Amino acid sequence: MSLKESLTQNFRLKALSLLLAALLWFSVTAGQEGIATLVVPVQLRNLSPQLRLAEDAPKMVELRVSGPKLLLWQLKKKRLTAVLDLQGVGEGRVAFTNLDMILSLQQGVHIIRLYPSIIDLKVVKVEKLHRLDPSHESGKRE
Repeated sequence: MSLKESLTQNFRLKALSLLLAALLWFSVTAGQEGIATLVVPVQLRNLSPQLRLAEDAPKMVELRVSGPKLLLWQLKKKRLTAVLDLQGVGEGRVAFTNLDMILSLQQGVHIIRLYPSIIDLKVVKVEKLHRLDPSHESGKRE
């Protein structure tokens, strides 16, 4: 019997066996625990028009997460955003400490590391920001 004949004989049965082996391999490896690193954008919302940030807020948060590999793969495809709600915030400092609660992760996925773990923002009134920054002076001449 030649190689070609041995491959083509009972081809459907061999193809089905190969498919079942691939499904078994996928189900075993997808359930294994894994670790992934994600970079999530930070978005600020609901800041009063009379207020501004005195300094730039972080643009991204880095997450290191663990969980079943299948869930981590799905999480990488999902567009996560860390939304910081500034509604009701007045002048002064505001710290967002529970960033893990802001991010909606699937059940079974756990945060191992979050950097930065605290986002500290300094909020000032618009006119105070202009007084602090001499480049905003209307009568400034160069």
